[in-house]
Amino acid sequence: MSIVGGGILQAFGQIQEGRIAKAQGSFAKKIALRNQESLNRQAKAEEAASRLEERRIARKQKILQGRQLARIGKQGTGLAGATLNALIDTAVQFSIDRNLALRRGVFRAGALRERGVIIAAQGRWAKTLGKQAQRLSYIKA
Repeated sequence: MSIVGGGILQAFGQIQEGRIAKAQGSFAKKIALRNQESLNRQAKAEEAASRLEERRIARKQKILQGRQLARIGKQGTGLAGATLNALIDTAVQFSIDRNLALRRGVFRAGALRERGVIIAAQGRWAKTLGKQAQRLSYIKA
């Protein structure tokens, strides 16, 4: 009688372990999906910050080019030769800075989203392992 009772308790214990493993897998998946959502929010913030930085650089460009044009007008030399080259060079440098700011934001956001996808996949895998452990516990029991 005690052997049968011990076997029943052992089977019940294994089934309970399977249920716990499934619950842990489900919980890990939920956490992973929340982490992915958080990383997606961070990615959006990175993109917004890079757009803001790009606008700041564009404003700085307008101010500097306005000063340059005022200086040229004050000197009365006109827009020819070296003066025109200096204006073009300034515009090119600011364009590079603006593009770099935007690209930096896009790359950071992409990296955050990619990390989120990986974390979500790990969570789904944890849930799958939990389900498998539960099924296996029924077989062991």
